[in-house]
Amino acid sequence: MIKLIATDLDGTLLDRHKQIPPANLQAIEYARQKGVQVVLCTGRPYRAVEHLLDQVRRNPSHEDYLILFNGAMIRRASDGAILHQASLDLEDLKRWQVVLDALALPLNVIDQDWVYEPLTYPPGRESFYVSKVTQAPSQRVDFKAFPPDQTFLKFVITIDSDYLQDQMQKLPEDLTADYSVCLSHPFQLEVMAKGVDKGQALRHLGQTLDISLDQMMAIGDQMNDLTMMTQAGVGVAMGNAVSELKQVADYVTGDHNQDGVAQAIYHYLD
Repeated sequence: MIKLIATDLDGTLLDRHKQIPPANLQAIEYARQKGVQVVLCTGRPYRAVEHLLDQVRRNPSHEDYLILFNGAMIRRASDGAILHQASLDLEDLKRWQVVLDALALPLNVIDQDWVYEPLTYPPGRESFYVSKVTQAPSQRVDFKAFPPDQTFLKFVITIDSDYLQDQMQKLPEDLTADYSVCLSHPFQLEVMAKGVDKGQALRHLGQTLDISLDQMMAIGDQMNDLTMMTQAGVGVAMGNAVSELKQVADYVTGDHNQDGVAQAIYHYLD
């Protein structure tokens, strides 16, 4: 019996216009009426999800939870309380910055309030994370000027997909082995603290809510959704999902412009 549905946002719950289709909202309400917990599970920071909460939280008396930063943070929607957090620090930033500078890859670093852009990017290799991807507030800073106690939730490398794929092969294994590294889009590599992923966050939240993984359904479209899809009792791949997810999915639903999340919810809950 499904007691919790975890859904990714971009390319999954949201359509090409970054909106939640009415059919998906209706399906979420249908699931809640059946007593199912619905959790937004995304790589986005909290401030890039806030504007969606009023749409999905139609019943304020029902407590909702958010898995953010690919699992690095779990928050309660009603008051924004942080239930779980796994952070990176300045030493992590220094390790990655040295390597990425040598590979001419642009770096953005993110905490719970801001996306930080460096004063300069590698020549000809500017990140388009702020201009085209995220809706979170941003600021340009000198990465050497962060206070000693500064922490981050993730690092993001956003660049042309072909160039990123080529340069990723050159990342030192002794570096990547110390972190959770995943592709959230073909053009975007994300770095979190070791052990952080959406699957582990679902496990942690399930312990809080007394819901086991085999009572969960997870819906996604990109490789950062793989762990939650394979660890949940039911894994659903979107019609627009990468082939690796479709190969391991229990069910392949419609794409994100065809109300695929709603199709999956009705398929299993009916």
